[in-house]
Amino acid sequence: MTDHSETRPVSDAVQSYAKRAMAVQSEFSEKLIDANQHWLEQIQIESNEAWELFRRFNSTASAAEKITALQDWAKGVTARGANDATYAIETARSLGTIELNLFARKTSGVDEAIQEAA
Repeated sequence: MTDHSETRPVSDAVQSYAKRAMAVQSEFSEKLIDANQHWLEQIQIESNEAWELFRRFNSTASAAEKITALQDWAKGVTARGANDATYAIETARSLGTIELNLFARKTSGVDEAIQEAA
């Protein structure tokens, strides 16, 4: 006959890990949703800036004003690109940290239960 007292620590450990996995998955999904929203907003900003450049470039006949419009646009693109790179690095770091939480050992009780069951 099977001793059910030996299976209890294992089932508790599995349940604890499953709960932690669901929490990590939820946090990971929330961060991905935030990042997706950020990039959609950036696409909208870049689109607006491109249309503004097109409007400014075509509304003036002066070469000096066209050059100024292009320089202003290039400065904006450079600044937004730097901010986007920083955001991408921070998001990747955050997602990595969230993912590592799945494998982190939260409690010694779970480890002891696994050791006892073995």
